[in-house]
Amino acid sequence: MLRKILPRSLFGRALLIVILPVILAQIVVGTVFYDSIWYKANRNLVRSLIGEINNFFAIYPEYQKIKKTDELIQIFQSKNQITINIKRNIKELPKNKEPGLEEFYDKLIITEFTKGFSHPFYQNTEIYNPSIQILVSFNNEILEFIVPKDKIRGTSAFVFLFWIVAPSLLFIFISILFLRNQIRPIIHLSEAAEKFGKGQYDHDFRSSGALEIRKATIEFEKMKRRILKHISQRTAMLSGISHDLKTPLTRMKLELELLGKDSKFQAVKEDIVEMEKMISEYLDFASNQYLQSIEKFNLIDLINNLVSKSFKKNITLKCQKNLIFSGRKNLIRRCIANIINNAQKYGTNVLINAKKTQKNIIITIDDNGPGIKNEQKEKVFRPFYRVDKSRNLNDANVGLGLSIVEDIVNSHGGIVKLLDNPKGKGLRVFLSFPQ
Repeated sequence: MLRKILPRSLFGRALLIVILPVILAQIVVGTVFYDSIWYKANRNLVRSLIGEINNFFAIYPEYQKIKKTDELIQIFQSKNQITINIKRNIKELPKNKEPGLEEFYDKLIITEFTKGFSHPFYQNTEIYNPSIQILVSFNNEILEFIVPKDKIRGTSAFVFLFWIVAPSLLFIFISILFLRNQIRPIIHLSEAAEKFGKGQYDHDFRSSGALEIRKATIEFEKMKRRILKHISQRTAMLSGISHDLKTPLTRMKLELELLGKDSKFQAVKEDIVEMEKMISEYLDFASNQYLQSIEKFNLIDLINNLVSKSFKKNITLKCQKNLIFSGRKNLIRRCIANIINNAQKYGTNVLINAKKTQKNIIITIDDNGPGIKNEQKEKVFRPFYRVDKSRNLNDANVGLGLSIVEDIVNSHGGIVKLLDNPKGKGLRVFLSFPQ
């Protein structure tokens, strides 16, 4: 449950580490201030008001006897800033309603007047804004006291809150700027690693930030150079193998041709042809794909062009009109061509579907062939693995088609899966590329 609430990004979590102590400190300080200063100050102001009204009622009966209540009211009003009216049109006091949690002053007035005032009363904090109405029943009369809210409300609270909140917001803003600068190198490093996983190089990438981040960046660059050097050495080695093996194989083919068309040599000829195919396919499989540059192109145009030129029969396309893809165009062409070639080899109808989701580009290629057993769906990606090992070796397939497909897809940061055709008999090849 907590994982769903917490931010998932490093910036969000670092910011939470900075902000959370500030918020907790604000809560603690605010609670202490409320309990020890603000609440007590407001309570004492209400009690002082109660004392003034009690003093008024202590001498009010004497002025009633001599019928000089108006004079007393004028004196009281001039000295206490409280307006007093005799409400002869009100016969009974209304009942005080139960204050809510947010009605702080209503609750405070009712609590303190109940404790320190002996006459029936009614209070209303809304009717005379910004004043409070207090109705008191005394000797069959209803007296109205209109008290300014400033008499029971401390004004220092807002100043105090301002000086707590304003600096905290300023410090949080400075922390956000600082964190962004510190986390930016980590973001650049993750973006460079993601591009490298897709076969893209960021040549302008430089180490920056804190010492640990600089060290991680330097080690990443060293690792990248080692991988590229290994790929380059592998390509050079395989080129040498190709040169060394193709020459004697060519001589052997020539010698067999000179010996004539004796059936005894036919098997040897077929073996030589097969060896040539295997060497050619293996060189393609292990070639340095990273030499090809990244470009943006319309994937739908590429598929249409490929189908119209190389695979004209029994292929149905269900694709969007435009699907911009960023990658190595020739490799993507070969990847799709290998899959279509396999689909047509084992099936009669092929369905190609390409679409764009929120984060990925999805390509599915369905056929109505015999399909592949579940236990073999991972094995077919191994180099030189063939489902039907008893097939005639004159077939052009040497077991590298899907290995090349997987290598190309992985070099673009994507995934490839073999699934059962959801419409029935056959195989579905599922390709997913990140945008």
